[in-house]
Amino acid sequence: MKNILLLILALAAVPAFAAEAKRDIAVVREYIRKAAGDQAIAEIKKLEGGEKFLKKFFADQEWMEEFAGSGPWKYDKNTDKAAAPGLALKALDMLYWNDKGGFMDTKLGRNCATAIALNHAYHWTDEKMVQYVDCYREWEKNLTLHISVKDLDTWKWREVTGLGQNWDLPVENLRWIHDYATIPAEKYAGVCWTCHYRLWNCFGDSVHGPMYYKPWEHCWNTQELRYRVGGVCGGLSKFGSHCAAAHGIRSFTAGQPGHCAFMLWDFKRDLWGLAYSVTSHTGCHFTLGGEGWPASEEQNRYFSDPKRKDAEYLRWKGEYQKAMELVPGNWQAAKDWADQLTAKKAPKPEWEKFSKYVLKTFQTAPCEGWQLYRLYMDTLTSRADKLAAAKLAIMVMKENKANTVEAMYYDDRVLDPLAKYFPNDKNAMWELFPTMLEHQAKSPNFYRQVIDWNAKYLMDSPASTKKFLLTVGESAKKTGAKLDYRGMIITAADSEDVGMFRQVYSLLDQLEPGAAPKKNGKMYPTEDYGGQLLSCDGLLRTSCTGMYDHPINYRNALDAADYASQNAFHTDGEKSPWGMVVLPGESEITGVTVVNGGTGENGARNVPIRVWLSSDGKNFTKVFGSETQLPEWRVQLPSPVKAKYIKVGREPNAKELVFHLHKILVYGKKLY
Repeated sequence: MKNILLLILALAAVPAFAAEAKRDIAVVREYIRKAAGDQAIAEIKKLEGGEKFLKKFFADQEWMEEFAGSGPWKYDKNTDKAAAPGLALKALDMLYWNDKGGFMDTKLGRNCATAIALNHAYHWTDEKMVQYVDCYREWEKNLTLHISVKDLDTWKWREVTGLGQNWDLPVENLRWIHDYATIPAEKYAGVCWTCHYRLWNCFGDSVHGPMYYKPWEHCWNTQELRYRVGGVCGGLSKFGSHCAAAHGIRSFTAGQPGHCAFMLWDFKRDLWGLAYSVTSHTGCHFTLGGEGWPASEEQNRYFSDPKRKDAEYLRWKGEYQKAMELVPGNWQAAKDWADQLTAKKAPKPEWEKFSKYVLKTFQTAPCEGWQLYRLYMDTLTSRADKLAAAKLAIMVMKENKANTVEAMYYDDRVLDPLAKYFPNDKNAMWELFPTMLEHQAKSPNFYRQVIDWNAKYLMDSPASTKKFLLTVGESAKKTGAKLDYRGMIITAADSEDVGMFRQVYSLLDQLEPGAAPKKNGKMYPTEDYGGQLLSCDGLLRTSCTGMYDHPINYRNALDAADYASQNAFHTDGEKSPWGMVVLPGESEITGVTVVNGGTGENGARNVPIRVWLSSDGKNFTKVFGSETQLPEWRVQLPSPVKAKYIKVGREPNAKELVFHLHKILVYGKKLY
């Protein structure tokens, strides 16, 4: 309670600020001069036409504001960060004097060239930058660019010309893919599928090896190779994204766990849209500031704010607090302020002031806000200070449900780094856990992720599981939040501790007695194969969990009662998926009944099916196999086999499909 009062008082003390009047050209001019450096400007002056360019540039307030206010300078991590603005200004001078037809005297041409200079001055040749500007100049003249280019500010052009993973895309590739696809904007999300999704070429070479495209490299450029020969998710994503970018549409490639994707601007909804499987935990290959799709969205909200240029003007003046107050989510002003504090080795009170402004102005941008707040956390040394600071951040930063398409980042973007402040100190996480639950209870995604993440971290024994579930249960009762039991069940199942598994379902039955699937009246035998039903005492584990999986149904696979739900579990697509019953102890197994989780084509996914037994969970012996799709498979063992683990799965490497069963009923004699 004391911390909450301190936070309220601290935030109330942060002054509000009204928009400035007319922006002074001298401020932005001086900011660019300092950022570029005297040496870079002197070198430009020595070039032919250099002074004339600088005179024109420094007299054009709008051009300077586009140059200075379109996001962080891009620079090679192996070079000096301070050199980046100077390199970009030199590149802009070069592009201006190589301009054809007065393209850079138009707003469209100027912003396009400025974006290319800012993105690529440090790693592209002058020739390549000129060629790229020439491409867009030519296409604008020929009316083959998307109509939206007339309204693109420099920061949007930076997204168009960032080109994602393939920053070094040769200009001939760009020209080919531009000529290939001139289509309505909404169709660019599907243009990647005009390529063949093909893992092996016609000679049997894998796309992951060096010979996949080799036979045709002398004939076609990379884009045409993807179109004619094929590729998998990486190649198709690049093809789709580059098609859009070549027509002036904001797009770039992205990475996901085990998959590649691409992002495409959705003009109808005015936000980043889905293109080729952009789902949770997406890392963009080009962003102006932070990483990931949520960061891109937060940055877009900041740049789209009509007061943004006034906020940038304040930043150029060094009035960071006012700049942050004027437009929430101003990560560039906050970063500049933090850099200044770091450079002068500022004392603790100054860092505390910085942290308060971050908490106040980044409440709707928690992804970027937490990354900035960590700069303050890094200055703290005592455990007590770190705990207090962590609680303040948790209490303020909430999920932005209204604006964030992908809100799936609280666990890895916030909780993973948070744990690093308290290495080998689970007591600290136990102290923070109730605060997390209380303040994320109204955030559906964050609340679930808090529970799932902490379950993996804190549910490490039956005793701690009991404490964990008690804490979660009290939170749900107090806040009225609806629990998602998925993470807790999977954590308990992966622990292979039957007691933990049963405790989670006890909480479910206590808080939501009507949540379990309804019994349909049918009963499977409680005695069969000369033994009694054992699986009802155990737990169910799966090789993985798919999007149609509902762990709340796992226990339904194990007992005699039947349920309306057809699948007790549903894996993702795998070559060797499985579901496994873990008993409380070793038993004499006499038989197993496996009930198929589907009919028709769905049921056919589960064959060829196999049953394996093991005493230690490591060494398994196959006791049954069938290539035939059946409603259920009955496995009568010739003689009892001692085992604790009963695994049912599809034959390894048979096919990469989902796997789903309705029941795995194990019979025998208890030895536990």
